[in-house]
Amino acid sequence: MSEPSLHLVHTFVTVVEHNSFARAAEALAMTPSSASRLVKALEQHLGATLLNRTTRAMSLTDAGQRYFAECSNALAQVRGAYEMVRDEQDLPRGTLVVSAPVAFGHSHVVPHLAGFLEACPHVQLDLRLSDGYVDLVAEGVMLALRIGRLKDSSLIAHKLLDNRRILVAAPAYLDCHGTPTALEDLYQHQCLVSSASQDGKLWRLFCEGEERTLEPRGRIKGDNADAIRRLCIDGLGIAFHSVVTMAAAIHAGDLIQILPQWTGRETGVYCVRPQRRMGLAAKTFIEFLAARWRDADATPSRHQ
Repeated sequence: MSEPSLHLVHTFVTVVEHNSFARAAEALAMTPSSASRLVKALEQHLGATLLNRTTRAMSLTDAGQRYFAECSNALAQVRGAYEMVRDEQDLPRGTLVVSAPVAFGHSHVVPHLAGFLEACPHVQLDLRLSDGYVDLVAEGVMLALRIGRLKDSSLIAHKLLDNRRILVAAPAYLDCHGTPTALEDLYQHQCLVSSASQDGKLWRLFCEGEERTLEPRGRIKGDNADAIRRLCIDGLGIAFHSVVTMAAAIHAGDLIQILPQWTGRETGVYCVRPQRRMGLAAKTFIEFLAARWRDADATPSRHQ
């Protein structure tokens, strides 16, 4: 014998809970006769009488009492499972795999992770900091934060911050070697060359519609933005790097922007993701970071 439909069981339990066909029918948005018919169909299916009916009252049979006890518990579990799944749609949860450049990750992502994880206690975070190219699909990365111009791809991109490259140096370096007053002066200085991207190997600068290209010269070359930032702070040369990467050091007075009229082309900080639907955890993470960044001054004032 097959099991009775959940609709029949639900009707029976509701009738017993309300101790009335009329009140149960109102709760179930049906007529009393329909509720009575469904309970009778359940009894016929089971081959047992569940309710004793009179014109004035009804009562459970022994079989009905046992059946009601089991079914009411089962329906409570079903309702609990439904509410759990429904609530999960409103709560970020699961493992979130995020990639970010090393220096930007340390300065703009890591400081906010405690707040995010406190706000989203059901999320597990897998943070991967790397200046190398990350294949999101192959490596199972859900979100990647990328700085600068984006290559054409099938990834979906959202711009989160404005950005550009700027020229910076430590006060100690400028005190020792002088402050450049023209682009040509850079050839007389130690330039910290970033080999992580083409923009770091060949400096393209813009000023009021004019574009100049400079091949930097210096004793030090590095493929890590955080290392270049540290070397620049230590007074080893002039760097041409993202303002979002250098902003904190400029605000702290560790670096000074030089030749402020010359900057890289306006670009941005982007969140890129595969074309599949963005999960709630990923969406919440990006919105959380964007809100924190809006509250902070990510763009330094320009200093000569």
